[in-house]
Amino acid sequence: MKLIKYFFQSFFIIFLLFFFKIIGLKLSRVISSKFFSFIGPFFRSKKIITKNISFAFPESDNKFKQNIIDHMWKSYGKILAEYMFVKNFRETKSEKFLEIKGQEVLEKIKLSNDPVIFISGHFDNFELMAMHIEKSGVNLAAIYRPLNNNFLNPLMEDIRKTAEEKMIKSVE
Repeated sequence: MKLIKYFFQSFFIIFLLFFFKIIGLKLSRVISSKFFSFIGPFFRSKKIITKNISFAFPESDNKFKQNIIDHMWKSYGKILAEYMFVKNFRETKSEKFLEIKGQEVLEKIKLSNDPVIFISGHFDNFELMAMHIEKSGVNLAAIYRPLNNNFLNPLMEDIRKTAEEKMIKSVE
């Protein structure tokens, strides 16, 4: 059953990505954020999301929590739309799209040649962080957990390789 579900999910995501490529980055981000705001609440993860927000902000009211959830779904939509344009981010100056804090730290790392470990999470478009570190001249190898969807994972790996020109290692 999961195989069929993953097949249709991947077909739908690939369709969306190609649609986004046709209509451009700006319009894709708007449409995708609205689309995710609409469909997001129908996912079964809604209970987990609400529970986690309640755990992180125990004293907050429902309006505050719902605001976080709404922004999360919009952000997910924008991130999905940006995947088809990752190479555009690589080819332009990062400052146009990103607010870089700590560039001087990257410069020190590059000059020192000491090994470092960067730890990240799914903070906005996390692909762009690794891309910027690599573009800054820091020798980088990214390790990530592959998607559960085996139909979609090769496409996402290919997109990641476009963002980060270095070898990317998948761990399971």
